[in-house]
Amino acid sequence: MKSTLAGLGISLKPAQYKMDAKVLLKLVCGQFFGTATGFVDMIVEHVPSALDGAKAKVENTYTGPLDTELAESMQNCDPEGPLVIQITKLYHTSNASDFLSFGRVMSGTVKPGMQVRVLGEGYTLDDEEDMVAATVSDCWIAETRYKVPTSGVPAGCWVLLGGIENSIVKSATVVAHKMDDDAYIFRPIKHFTESVFKVAVEPVNPSELPKMLDGLRKINKSYPLISTKVEESGEHVILGTGELYMDCVLHDLRRIFSEMELKVSDPVTRFCETVVETSAIKCYAQTPNKKNKITMVAEPLDTGIAEDIESGKVSIKWPIRKVGKFFEESYGWDLLASRSVWAFGPDERGPNILQDDTLPSEVDKKLLNQVRDSIRQGFSWGTREGPLCEERKFWKESLDNLLKTY
Repeated sequence: MKSTLAGLGISLKPAQYKMDAKVLLKLVCGQFFGTATGFVDMIVEHVPSALDGAKAKVENTYTGPLDTELAESMQNCDPEGPLVIQITKLYHTSNASDFLSFGRVMSGTVKPGMQVRVLGEGYTLDDEEDMVAATVSDCWIAETRYKVPTSGVPAGCWVLLGGIENSIVKSATVVAHKMDDDAYIFRPIKHFTESVFKVAVEPVNPSELPKMLDGLRKINKSYPLISTKVEESGEHVILGTGELYMDCVLHDLRRIFSEMELKVSDPVTRFCETVVETSAIKCYAQTPNKKNKITMVAEPLDTGIAEDIESGKVSIKWPIRKVGKFFEESYGWDLLASRSVWAFGPDERGPNILQDDTLPSEVDKKLLNQVRDSIRQGFSWGTREGPLCEERKFWKESLDNLLKTY
């Protein structure tokens, strides 16, 4: 042992070699890794302060314009500015009946009793359905095992809030009830891993199904990477990242959130649908009045496009000319095809492309553009759910024809 430790540059007193194994291991690790202050010292040295890092954080995560007074207030961490909080995590209370919202105050000062608006991940200025008015009941400074109540928390600090969690599922943006500028959300948090490990659960006692459903809703809130859904067969499915992660989820579901026994199916790994060759025939659908018809053709994407979309090398939010130039230079697309990209799916970084392949001589482009948003929404839904067996699909959709007659 002495020679091994000497090779690591660790020296101990002769009496210390006779100590208990746990104590000896602690001494060795202490000399090898250094004191416990090393982690804190590293954070102080390498992590910028809230004020220094605010500008980069706002530019990378905020979806609104950066030339407004609200954006300037967030970049300056102004405690007197309009209230904006980015909620990133939900923590359940000791009795698991409620949740507390953990986030960072980006602007303004949050205080108990304040009236706020909670903007969900699906909120936009055009669709304000995912917005709920709420009242902040409590403000705490979170210290892991303990929380310290406070009369207010200013911009630049982390805060734990009570009373606003009912409408939050994963993350949210909290803003003042009344503000001069339009409210935009922060982008939902992107994780490096994806939930592909799937199990189906059901209660041992069928009469406890409502209790299990309530537990599944709470699990969905507590674990950021968990997703739950109901299959067409009626099975309630939980998707996680792996065996250990799923074991923790099922333990909390049984012992904390539902307090019941469950039947758990054998785990399976989620897979993705894809397209291996161009459609042999054109698939079309008509509206009930038989006056509108849309025709779709599916074909595989060029190698590398999906990776470029997911990594952010190309964005559907870019001007159409910039998007077109990217596909022209990177993949040799012609000018018409590169500027006919309508959407990526199922979200802004989804590895699927919706392309308008119609010609002005065949289709009235003005009428086509009137239903563009509806077609994009249907494309997003289709790629998100998967048309064959409800698994996300990697495809390139070429919109071939849309006719309207009267």
